[in-house]
Amino acid sequence: MASSNVHLVVVHHGLWGSPLNTSFFVATLARQHGATIAPSSKLQAPESAETIKAHASDHPNASRKDIRMVVLNSSVNQDDHTYDGVDWCAERLVKEIYEEVLRLETEEGATVTRFSIIGYSLGGLIARYTVGSLYSAGFFASASDSKTSSTTLETPTDAPSSSATSTAAEDSANVLAFKSRPKPVSFSTLATPHLGVAAGKSSFSKFAKYVGSNMLGRSGRQLYLADRGWTTDSGHPDSNAMGKLSKSERQRGLCLLEAMADERFSFMKGLRRFERIDIYANAIADLTVNYRTAAFEEHDPFIVPGGLILNRDPDHPELLMSYEAVERLPDQKPFFERVASKFHPSNLPWILNPKRFPFRFPLNYLALLGLPVLLPTMIGLVLHRLSSQAKESNRRVSDFERLWAIENGHLDAEDLQSTSKCSPTKADLSNVEGDVEDATNAGSTQRDAKKPKSKPLDKSTLERIERTRISRLLAMAEAEAEETFREVGEDNVGQEPVEYEERLRSTTFHAHDNDLTSKPSREAGGGYKTKSNTPTVGLSSSYHLDPNEVPLSETQLRIAAKLNNKSLLPQLSKHLTHFEGILNAHPVIINRSPSIEAHRRGIPVIQAFAERFPL
Repeated sequence: MASSNVHLVVVHHGLWGSPLNTSFFVATLARQHGATIAPSSKLQAPESAETIKAHASDHPNASRKDIRMVVLNSSVNQDDHTYDGVDWCAERLVKEIYEEVLRLETEEGATVTRFSIIGYSLGGLIARYTVGSLYSAGFFASASDSKTSSTTLETPTDAPSSSATSTAAEDSANVLAFKSRPKPVSFSTLATPHLGVAAGKSSFSKFAKYVGSNMLGRSGRQLYLADRGWTTDSGHPDSNAMGKLSKSERQRGLCLLEAMADERFSFMKGLRRFERIDIYANAIADLTVNYRTAAFEEHDPFIVPGGLILNRDPDHPELLMSYEAVERLPDQKPFFERVASKFHPSNLPWILNPKRFPFRFPLNYLALLGLPVLLPTMIGLVLHRLSSQAKESNRRVSDFERLWAIENGHLDAEDLQSTSKCSPTKADLSNVEGDVEDATNAGSTQRDAKKPKSKPLDKSTLERIERTRISRLLAMAEAEAEETFREVGEDNVGQEPVEYEERLRSTTFHAHDNDLTSKPSREAGGGYKTKSNTPTVGLSSSYHLDPNEVPLSETQLRIAAKLNNKSLLPQLSKHLTHFEGILNAHPVIINRSPSIEAHRRGIPVIQAFAERFPL
């Protein structure tokens, strides 16, 4: 008889991704802990929910009566639906989580007592927003319940008690269609751009910023920190973040990524409730999400050749245990030798190196010869597709905003009359909900095109609705802010204040941070064992840095300072991977395509993650 207590683990893929990208990761995690897969999940052959279930029946944890694990591989935001913005993607994910919790209760008679969430790439930002939404809705168990049942790290005490819970949170909790109120256990991200995309000074970087912020829909604007409006009606004039902005910037509000790092809002409040926060980042060779944004660090010590001594995990050598700076950098090679090395085939850009093309000889050399014709054509096709998908995404977001305004009574009769085709009919609701359902099926964009297009709201009305929605969401935490800050102030009586610049000086976890060491391994029946969750530590107080390193923006520095603040997130650990000889480590960290040999080099990292993950 399976346990009626369930640990629900949610996994979300990245930008322009699908659940198949995280299939190997999900299957490895499930097999490690004897978990089953949620029926709505998609896995890549030869894995399936049936094969995982058969393995779970023979796993040592099958006989446990206290807890069992169910893994949900999210499928509601695949492909171009990831363009719709971190916030709307998260709202769809919240709905999917609710549906799975309700299924577990009604079909299996289970109760979700533990909850964890894992995000890869953009999915990590979606996961952070999701946590804020779940917290505001009263989804998690109360802080007192979490403390009572805590078995590892002590849960942060920032969350209000039941008597201090805001009215908005109570109202939301009362309307949830299920009884489960799980304890938040583990929050993890892998190669996630927590600081957004850093824009360099080169012409290509500026071009990429323009394309990304204009042709990747709402998500692109959020990734490039080009969005604004994330503030309440009060604007938080006394907050640290807003205090460093001009008057016009304060009126416009924060960008989403900075708002998600603000301790006043539910995003950070929900995150603080988790027992563990694990941040996995590629130290080198991640062309999509570089080290500084994945690990929210101000500087990158890994970019200087020969500047570090690396200590690798003996069982999983792609994972670093520690690193330290060399006393003296190696002597530079002679000038002509350095110039010659730049033209060596191994150092050429991949687009000029036929050996890195995904074709066999002689097709790779033919592709190189055809680049003058093929490259402009491919760029044109890609830009056209991105532009088309961004327009479709903007239409979906407009529909979502309109539906939210109708459901919450923020569209008056005059607004509805001016957009008569957008009146709140069942057809309208089915169109919007259909977009969510189509995200789970292949060819969703083509089916969307066949649907009748609803007339969009005018720009001013849409902006008013968005401001109202954001203000209402962020205001849910304001009722708790005064009490929270009073508790923080009492906890820090007698401590010297830490200046903003000092917090930025060295944010990597160092070996002397004994409070961050993991708990000892624990065992269950049948020899099942989880390993110690040891973070990667920096052993030096300073490192050799690249003098040409592009500095982070002020916004990115503020986000990094918040996320690295140990008084806010004392349970956060960073784990660095180091893949040598890899062109792009971004897909490798989760073995995104197991059929590609280079991607399979990420298997040891995934195994290490699964072995350290708590049941």
